[in-house]
Amino acid sequence: MKRFLLWSFERGSVQYDVICVVILAFIFMMPPAFFDDRPDTHPHLSDQAIRQTRDDDGRLVWTVPVDSVKTEQNAVERLKAKLGEAVVVSHTEPVYDTEGTLVAYSIWVAK
Repeated sequence: MKRFLLWSFERGSVQYDVICVVILAFIFMMPPAFFDDRPDTHPHLSDQAIRQTRDDDGRLVWTVPVDSVKTEQNAVERLKAKLGEAVVVSHTEPVYDTEGTLVAYSIWVAK
């Protein structure tokens, strides 16, 4: 077992080929969800509804697409209407796509 872990077989040997096949089988036979390493991006936010996520510090963040909302204040009002309650906004940030077009506003809500 030690030789397998330390990869001490010569190239072209049967053991080396077996290790390579096992590694390739693991990579290609695992379902994609097993790796789950896709970044959380928003490529088509204008087609989506308001999204709730959390930032790296665990704070609640709402992402409001700009399909009909053109200003930051309109995005906040749309979020308040969706939640149906008064919320305290700690800060907002615009979200741009790769071409520099405004696609959404991220709104941090203080609770």
